[in-house]
Amino acid sequence: MKKSFNTQFLLLLLASLTAVGIQSNDKIPLDKLICYGTSTGLDISPNGKFYAALIPSGDVSCDITTPEEDVAVPILVVANLETMETKQYSGTKINTRVNSASFINNETLLITRSCERGAGTTGTVDCYTLYGLNVETGKREALIQAKQTKSGQGVRYPSLFNSMPHYPNKIIITLNRMPQFPGRYRDLYWLDIDTKRTTKIAEVPNIRDEQFGRWLIDHDGNARGFTTSHDKGQDYKPNSPRDGLYTYVYLMDPKTKEYSRMASCKHQEPCFMPLTFDFDNRSLFGVGQAVLPDGSLDPDWDYTDTNALWLYDTVEKKYIEKVFHDPKYDFSNPRQGYSDGYVLQDTINKINYGLSYYAETRKYVYWDETYGVLRESLQATFPEDQLSMYASSDFSKIIVSTSSDKSPGSAYFYDVEKGGIVQVAEYAPWLKDYELGDMVPFEFTSRDGLDLTGYITLPPDYRKGQKIPFIVHPHGGPNAKDRFGYNPEVQIYATRGYGVLQVNYRGSVGFGLEKMKLANKQWSLKMHDDLLDALYWANDKGFVNMDKVCISGASYGGYSAMVGITKNPDLFKCAINYVGVVDLYTLYDDKQWMFADMGRPQQHIEMGDPNTERDLLEKASPINDVDKIKGDLFVIHGRQDRQASYKQVLQLKNALEDADISFDYMIKGDEGHGFYSETNNLELYSKMIDFLDRNLSD
Repeated sequence: MKKSFNTQFLLLLLASLTAVGIQSNDKIPLDKLICYGTSTGLDISPNGKFYAALIPSGDVSCDITTPEEDVAVPILVVANLETMETKQYSGTKINTRVNSASFINNETLLITRSCERGAGTTGTVDCYTLYGLNVETGKREALIQAKQTKSGQGVRYPSLFNSMPHYPNKIIITLNRMPQFPGRYRDLYWLDIDTKRTTKIAEVPNIRDEQFGRWLIDHDGNARGFTTSHDKGQDYKPNSPRDGLYTYVYLMDPKTKEYSRMASCKHQEPCFMPLTFDFDNRSLFGVGQAVLPDGSLDPDWDYTDTNALWLYDTVEKKYIEKVFHDPKYDFSNPRQGYSDGYVLQDTINKINYGLSYYAETRKYVYWDETYGVLRESLQATFPEDQLSMYASSDFSKIIVSTSSDKSPGSAYFYDVEKGGIVQVAEYAPWLKDYELGDMVPFEFTSRDGLDLTGYITLPPDYRKGQKIPFIVHPHGGPNAKDRFGYNPEVQIYATRGYGVLQVNYRGSVGFGLEKMKLANKQWSLKMHDDLLDALYWANDKGFVNMDKVCISGASYGGYSAMVGITKNPDLFKCAINYVGVVDLYTLYDDKQWMFADMGRPQQHIEMGDPNTERDLLEKASPINDVDKIKGDLFVIHGRQDRQASYKQVLQLKNALEDADISFDYMIKGDEGHGFYSETNNLELYSKMIDFLDRNLSD
């Protein structure tokens, strides 16, 4: 790959916003779908003068076979949006690379170093040091360093908690009090970026039988609360019936630091989780249900199955408004790791513009008319894309980030006063030269009456009325979800002539408590039926050649693929098990399993308890039904996988050989729960397509 820095990358004038690339009738090469994008981050200074981005160090050819030393890496470039001059502020050698960059005032970027990370590797201590870069002078200095103890047995490392843009010379960080516990006792501090001095805001409280979770602050930087989880003995082991299942929310007095519990939540039960304060620093936005300190529901409010957005008075200690509620979709689900709903706040001008949450696609509700008109006018300019805005404090200059089901995205500079739009980044420019499949949301009803959703992607050359080979592609988790957007694996399948079904089966995150709980102990049962019902829906619509259907997935999706080929051997011609488990009972005995100890009580509820429900777990384990397999099987795994242990692969190998079942496999010693290397992924998907073609092509 050519090592030349192209300054014009940031200065691509957008000749026509409606123009598209010259699309080839040829199938897009695999490497162009697997190749990582050419820009990984962006930000604009509060005054709108500077734009920062991580862009490739050289021309991106998507030639994955290029020697490693010639591969382009992200470098930090800052553009002066007044003069359109650019400067490079990081290098390509490992000790000069930058991992992230964001403005904390008009002149200063907060940056972190890039360190090698991947399967089986860890970064150095300095990866956690926070640096400041003055984009006017080019001076870089450490704001606060991560430090290892002299014995090498511990480290104190800072972590950005909030950039506090309305305080241009200060940020809020957390710092672990005890070097031997990097992830615990992370006290809250102000960090002055001029003096480099820290001022403690609050210490992590020590509450008996509870582990600290996350801080809550107001707009003045005061500690106003925190979350905890139940842990009797504070040893990260389930020693009581509440361990691993209960989460608590506390409010804190900013002056006295006294705190009291405001909500108690049990796993898969109603919960309230704080999001952010309103600008009066009294009213608190939060998501979930109106839950009281003892975990009961506030009788003054109607129960909502899907998580609503609430406003809570921290002085009167009561819920004062149900701000927003969608009966089909959660506004957000932070307890399940999906904080994808938020209030659109301008902390500098102290304005709440509205809210955004995820339904079948991302949705917006506007409270500020001017903001809504501006955003919708930009949306009309890019009607096929989802967009985000990064604006200067006066909204005179905006970076518009776009993405779609056919592109990981582009970025544009919009000068509101001048009315001009300039394209400043295109993350995978080669994609526009090829036709890709359309990802379309759909709804269907399960056999037991549940309204469920998913996405169907058809080949770009699909003709109405065609019945084509299909791939059922369940997501991992299972407490996760498929969402609208660019998915290279789905496009690999679609551009090879296969239809793809992605199903948000019961147990997927974001669709309310009822559908979550209806998945309990339904691995291989009703959760699997949901996949079949989606396939039957697509068949009823006339899309599917039912003689040519395969099932492919990763993690829980890999498990589902194994269930499909063992439970429905006459339906699925083949299956691809990518880092999936096969034996739910022995999984609990694996000490390397990431859900060991504190995560197990939740797994007992969702999967089954091995101490009392062994029969249930064994019946749900596809390893016990491999003798029923009729179609072809492709097994993919990384030896360093801690989520779906490599031991599971060895068990599967032995069971298949005992049953005299042949199978294809690909094992990589340098990979974990999913492949990260581009070369490994090119090999993987080349073999995967060969496997599918062998089973599904005419």
